[in-house]
Amino acid sequence: MAFQFNFDIGQEQNDVGEDSTGLTSISGANKCDKAVVDSRKACDILRPAKELYAPQSLPETQSCAVEALRVSDLELLFLNPEDVEFDRLLESLENDSDVSTATESHSDLIPNVYEGGLKVWECSIDLVHYLHEAEVPLENKHVLELGCGAGLPGIYASKKGAAGVHFQDYNEEVIEHMTIPSVVLNRSQDGPTNQDLRFFAGDWSLVQQKLISSNPDTKYDIILTSETIYSVDSHDKLYQILRALLRPNGVIYIAAKTHYFGVGGGTRIFEDLVRQRKEFNIEVCKTFTEGVKREILKMAFLEAS
Repeated sequence: MAFQFNFDIGQEQNDVGEDSTGLTSISGANKCDKAVVDSRKACDILRPAKELYAPQSLPETQSCAVEALRVSDLELLFLNPEDVEFDRLLESLENDSDVSTATESHSDLIPNVYEGGLKVWECSIDLVHYLHEAEVPLENKHVLELGCGAGLPGIYASKKGAAGVHFQDYNEEVIEHMTIPSVVLNRSQDGPTNQDLRFFAGDWSLVQQKLISSNPDTKYDIILTSETIYSVDSHDKLYQILRALLRPNGVIYIAAKTHYFGVGGGTRIFEDLVRQRKEFNIEVCKTFTEGVKREILKMAFLEAS
């Protein structure tokens, strides 16, 4: 199956930048506008769940630059969110879109409005490297990536022979303009043609309802997520979707920083929540000490541990 696109493969190394929350993006994050973030914290509008569909090929007129993450003999391609053409693409969105609201305020995330999906966050790179180094078995597995953004961990799982990978992000624009193009870029003519690749946007609780209502037996062997526990306010909702969608013998991998300054989340406080519920075993399986301290957490149901 052929896929046509007019993308330029970027050769330069991306810079690492840290924003005021302690979140770090590979593309060099802008500082969050704290006033905007604070003004949105009281907002409790849930983004409805929606499934989006990938085209068979990317538009030939789309000319955003492409970056490559190399992991051993694999090359994971993704759109460069710092590219001028990508900025123009975002500028073309409707003024009332969530992403437009964020870009106009120069914010990397606005709680309940835009959750940072157009940045390639450092912990997503950590998770890809961990999956490779630990030789996590992915072949023929059903995988879900929550808060996917560019979807690099999910793309890695796809390239390692997963039976299916489902991608979820809070914002529809992220799925449409970042996730789907990056996934399509990684398809090859000699690759698997029967992989179950699906894309969902919306609030975790509503995506959970949509998946279960369409198929009550929806469960995943492996759930991947990175940089999604920065806010304590989101911990319970994340816990609930993990609990609902993991198979009894499944495994969850969470890549995050030990503490996110200014927003209160991090691996220690999420571990505390999980242990208090007494349903999962949770452990640190990898620590990264360069720069801001980061970890990979592994979760499994207690009866399966």
